[in-house]
Amino acid sequence: MEINEIKDVALELMDALASKKLGEVAIELEGVKIKIKAAAPAPVIAAAPAAAAAPAASAAPAAAAAAETETAPADDLPAGTQVKSPLVGTFYSSPSPDEPPFVLVGQEVKEGDTLCIIEAMKVMNEIKAPCSGKVVRIMAQPGDMVEYNQVLCIIE
Repeated sequence: MEINEIKDVALELMDALASKKLGEVAIELEGVKIKIKAAAPAPVIAAAPAAAAAPAASAAPAAAAAAETETAPADDLPAGTQVKSPLVGTFYSSPSPDEPPFVLVGQEVKEGDTLCIIEAMKVMNEIKAPCSGKVVRIMAQPGDMVEYNQVLCIIE
Protein backbone atom coordinates (compact mmCIF):
# COMPACT_ATOMS: atom_id res chain seq x y z
CA MET A 1 0.00 0.00 0.00
CA GLU A 2 1.42 3.40 -0.98
CA ILE A 3 1.52 6.42 1.34
CA ASN A 4 -1.17 8.28 -0.63
CA GLU A 5 -3.52 5.30 -0.32
CA ILE A 6 -2.81 5.15 3.42
CA LYS A 7 -3.56 8.89 3.73
CA ASP A 8 -6.86 8.43 1.85
CA VAL A 9 -7.89 5.53 4.09
CA ALA A 10 -6.92 7.51 7.21
CA LEU A 11 -8.97 10.52 6.06
CA GLU A 12 -11.99 8.29 5.40
CA LEU A 13 -11.63 6.78 8.88
CA MET A 14 -11.45 10.25 10.44
CA ASP A 15 -14.62 11.26 8.59
CA ALA A 16 -16.38 8.12 9.86
CA LEU A 17 -15.11 8.78 13.37
CA ALA A 18 -16.48 12.33 13.33
CA SER A 19 -19.80 11.60 11.60
CA LYS A 20 -20.66 8.53 13.71
CA LYS A 21 -19.29 10.08 16.91
CA LEU A 22 -17.14 7.01 17.53
CA GLY A 23 -14.35 6.92 20.09
CA GLU A 24 -11.99 4.75 18.08
CA VAL A 25 -11.69 3.17 14.63
CA ALA A 26 -9.17 0.50 13.57
CA ILE A 27 -8.60 -1.23 10.24
CA GLU A 28 -6.00 -3.54 8.69
CA LEU A 29 -5.48 -3.55 4.93
CA GLU A 30 -2.72 -5.35 3.07
CA GLY A 31 -0.65 -5.71 6.23
CA VAL A 32 -1.02 -2.04 7.20
CA LYS A 33 -2.77 -1.36 10.51
CA ILE A 34 -4.41 2.02 11.06
CA LYS A 35 -5.93 2.96 14.41
CA ILE A 36 -7.48 6.38 15.01
CA LYS A 37 -8.82 7.60 18.34
CA ALA A 38 -11.02 10.63 18.88
CA ALA A 39 -9.52 13.38 21.01
CA ALA A 40 -10.84 13.47 24.53
CA PRO A 41 -13.32 16.30 24.99
CA ALA A 42 -11.97 19.33 26.81
CA PRO A 43 -13.02 19.46 30.45
CA VAL A 44 -15.79 21.91 31.26
CA ILE A 45 -14.89 24.15 34.16
CA ALA A 46 -17.72 25.99 35.85
CA ALA A 47 -16.88 29.54 36.86
CA ALA A 48 -17.40 30.50 40.48
CA PRO A 49 -19.91 33.30 41.15
CA ALA A 50 -18.30 36.74 41.03
CA ALA A 51 -17.52 38.39 44.35
CA ALA A 52 -19.01 41.77 45.15
CA ALA A 53 -15.61 43.41 45.65
CA ALA A 54 -15.01 46.40 43.36
CA PRO A 55 -11.41 45.53 42.27
CA ALA A 56 -12.42 42.01 41.20
CA ALA A 57 -15.39 43.37 39.27
CA SER A 58 -13.17 45.75 37.28
CA ALA A 59 -10.71 42.94 36.43
CA ALA A 60 -13.44 40.53 35.26
CA PRO A 61 -14.39 42.41 32.05
CA ALA A 62 -10.72 42.60 31.01
CA ALA A 63 -10.26 38.85 31.59
CA ALA A 64 -13.47 38.08 29.67
CA ALA A 65 -12.33 40.26 26.74
CA ALA A 66 -8.93 38.50 26.67
CA ALA A 67 -10.60 35.07 26.70
CA GLU A 68 -12.89 36.14 23.85
CA THR A 69 -9.98 37.12 21.63
CA GLU A 70 -8.06 33.88 22.32
CA THR A 71 -10.92 31.52 21.46
CA ALA A 72 -12.95 33.01 18.64
CA PRO A 73 -16.09 30.94 18.06
CA ALA A 74 -16.96 30.01 14.48
CA ASP A 75 -19.66 32.72 14.47
CA ASP A 76 -17.01 35.45 14.93
CA LEU A 77 -14.83 34.36 12.00
CA PRO A 78 -14.56 36.77 9.08
CA ALA A 79 -16.38 35.95 5.86
CA GLY A 80 -14.44 33.96 3.33
CA THR A 81 -13.27 30.48 2.48
CA GLN A 82 -12.26 28.52 5.57
CA VAL A 83 -9.20 26.34 5.04
CA LYS A 84 -9.56 23.39 7.40
CA SER A 85 -7.04 20.82 8.50
CA PRO A 86 -7.56 17.53 6.65
CA LEU A 87 -5.86 15.62 9.49
CA VAL A 88 -4.64 15.80 13.07
CA GLY A 89 -1.05 16.95 13.45
CA THR A 90 1.39 19.73 14.23
CA PHE A 91 0.96 23.05 12.37
CA TYR A 92 3.98 24.71 10.76
CA SER A 93 3.76 28.07 9.00
CA SER A 94 7.16 27.76 7.27
CA PRO A 95 9.24 24.97 5.73
CA SER A 96 11.86 25.31 8.51
CA PRO A 97 12.41 27.52 11.57
CA ASP A 98 14.89 29.78 9.76
CA GLU A 99 12.64 30.29 6.70
CA PRO A 100 9.88 32.92 6.33
CA PRO A 101 6.23 31.78 6.61
CA PHE A 102 4.48 30.49 3.49
CA VAL A 103 1.79 33.21 3.84
CA LEU A 104 1.06 36.25 6.00
CA VAL A 105 -2.21 38.00 6.80
CA GLY A 106 -3.03 40.38 3.96
CA GLN A 107 -1.05 38.39 1.38
CA GLU A 108 -2.67 37.49 -1.94
CA VAL A 109 -2.61 33.77 -2.76
CA LYS A 110 -3.49 31.76 -5.84
CA GLU A 111 -5.36 28.46 -5.86
CA GLY A 112 -2.82 25.71 -5.18
CA ASP A 113 -0.31 27.88 -3.29
CA THR A 114 1.07 26.26 -0.14
CA LEU A 115 -0.41 27.86 2.98
CA CYS A 116 1.20 25.74 5.70
CA ILE A 117 2.39 22.25 6.63
CA ILE A 118 0.72 19.74 8.95
CA GLU A 119 3.09 17.09 10.30
CA ALA A 120 1.39 13.79 11.04
CA MET A 121 3.23 10.55 11.81
CA LYS A 122 6.56 12.09 10.68
CA VAL A 123 5.07 12.98 7.26
CA MET A 124 4.96 16.64 6.21
CA ASN A 125 1.65 17.39 4.45
CA GLU A 126 1.40 20.65 2.52
CA ILE A 127 -1.97 22.39 2.85
CA LYS A 128 -2.76 24.19 -0.40
CA ALA A 129 -5.07 27.15 -1.03
CA PRO A 130 -8.46 25.91 -2.30
CA CYS A 131 -9.07 29.23 -4.05
CA SER A 132 -7.40 32.51 -4.96
CA GLY A 133 -7.80 35.53 -2.70
CA LYS A 134 -6.35 37.41 0.26
CA VAL A 135 -5.45 35.73 3.57
CA VAL A 136 -7.54 37.59 6.17
CA ARG A 137 -6.80 35.50 9.26
CA ILE A 138 -4.41 32.73 10.30
CA MET A 139 -5.94 30.74 13.15
CA ALA A 140 -3.02 28.49 14.20
CA GLN A 141 0.44 29.25 15.49
CA PRO A 142 3.64 27.32 14.64
CA GLY A 143 3.91 24.22 16.83
CA ASP A 144 0.16 24.10 17.62
CA MET A 145 -1.49 20.68 17.58
CA VAL A 146 -4.43 20.98 15.21
CA GLU A 147 -7.49 18.78 15.10
CA TYR A 148 -9.15 17.24 12.08
CA ASN A 149 -11.41 19.82 10.39
CA GLN A 150 -10.04 22.70 12.51
CA VAL A 151 -10.00 26.07 10.71
CA LEU A 152 -6.37 26.95 9.89
CA CYS A 153 -6.90 30.18 7.98
CA ILE A 154 -9.47 32.19 6.07
CA ILE A 155 -9.10 33.44 2.50
CA GLU A 156 -11.34 36.24 1.22
